[in-house]
Amino acid sequence: MKKLCAVLIFLLIGVCALCAKGRIEQISVAMDIGKGDSVTLNPYVASDSSSVLILQNLYEGLYEYDSATCRPVPALAQKTEVSEDGLVWTFTLENCFFSDGSPITSETFAKSWRYLQSSTLANALSLVESFETPDPRTLVVRLKHAASYFPSVLCQPCLAAADPDNSTRYSGAYTVFTRTDDEIVLTYNTRYREKVGCRRIRILITPDGDFSQDFAAGDIHWSMAFVDNAADYLEISPAYGTSFFYFSSGSGLFADSSMQRALARLVPTDYIRQIENSVMPSYSLVPESGAKALYRGTLSSDIANAFVGNAINSNSDIPVLKIAVHRGDWAVLAGQLIQETWAAALKSTVTLDTVPITVYSSDPAENPYDFCLLTWIADYLDPQAFLSMFRSDSSYNLARFSDPEYDRILDEAEQHTGSERQVLLLKAEQILLDSGTIIPVSTAISANYVRSDLLEGWSANLLDVHPFKKLSLKAVSPEPTQAGDQTLH
Repeated sequence: MKKLCAVLIFLLIGVCALCAKGRIEQISVAMDIGKGDSVTLNPYVASDSSSVLILQNLYEGLYEYDSATCRPVPALAQKTEVSEDGLVWTFTLENCFFSDGSPITSETFAKSWRYLQSSTLANALSLVESFETPDPRTLVVRLKHAASYFPSVLCQPCLAAADPDNSTRYSGAYTVFTRTDDEIVLTYNTRYREKVGCRRIRILITPDGDFSQDFAAGDIHWSMAFVDNAADYLEISPAYGTSFFYFSSGSGLFADSSMQRALARLVPTDYIRQIENSVMPSYSLVPESGAKALYRGTLSSDIANAFVGNAINSNSDIPVLKIAVHRGDWAVLAGQLIQETWAAALKSTVTLDTVPITVYSSDPAENPYDFCLLTWIADYLDPQAFLSMFRSDSSYNLARFSDPEYDRILDEAEQHTGSERQVLLLKAEQILLDSGTIIPVSTAISANYVRSDLLEGWSANLLDVHPFKKLSLKAVSPEPTQAGDQTLH
């Protein structure tokens, strides 16, 4: 009985301590989730930025990003050795554990990667020829060709230590504590290899939520969604990404490269860039690469219309051309302009749907549309983060693009370094742009509202990577004692 009383007293003291603090210390983050959008915590299928951001904190791989520089730094890899020809990478693992206490071994990665090979994101392993596990702490990876940027590739959540048979086993700094339709709460993974700035993260995922009042009150510390009357806290920075339209037809008239080029030349891209009102318009897929896409003026609209007319004459039944854009005023206006332009040229039906981006971007093979809009922020700081998607054998080929010469040049580029490699990558990109398959609009910009007076450890970067473990709440100074107040000691 005395023992029970002691336990009860101990618990009561703990509750009182929490009450004294007022509430459990946590960092609250609001995400920009639109109606119909969703967040997935499956690392093998997630491609949208919101899901990836959360997954980067739930799962950890051989390398992780330095949030200040976006350069890869070792995470679960204690030591990395690379052969002289750059083809064989040998990783010695840290002595680490999953959140349930089970060990993370080389077979953990092998099993996860084998599963990934049959998933939508299999393209993440496009560099890898084979891998083997000579012992529990050694993973040997052989690449198809030398790639100095391989550690950056390994930072992706889909290549992290995960168990495809157990989705509640986490290798990152946090675990999922609770999840509802409106929020996800993460708590510190006590098996994690290092301490974190804050042990509890609350993520608000209410579709089209208005977080302005909570942000102003300091109850939300960082918002990726728009916040009214908070310009002083707005952090705008360029991202290593591009907003672009792309043809996505897998077959039929609108998969024909000549038709795509003709239709692309009819798009008034300069006017669309004005509609978006971006401070960084882009004519290339890879940011500031020097490549230049087709735009109105490279071929007269009369000639383009003539080609479209010939295609109409040779096809008695013109199929409906289906366009999809994500939410946003400029996206809808741009889509309507393209819809009207092409409907007049084709003398046929062109439809426009505003849908959640995941409808057409999650699995390119299942995309029901012919032409789409996407903002792609690269997974790593290298042109291949964009160009490799459009290889003929890519599992995430958004445009279902196929060109043997394009593939050959990308392969050749990886046999070189420095300026020679850059020249070849630029040549490949120009082939892609000249096809008319891709129509760049602008360089991506990340916009975040950050209560820098309350939160520390957050920093803007090109990949918009923000490890939660680096975040912490600033100590709040006590309000000054008013004259006449009495303080009990």
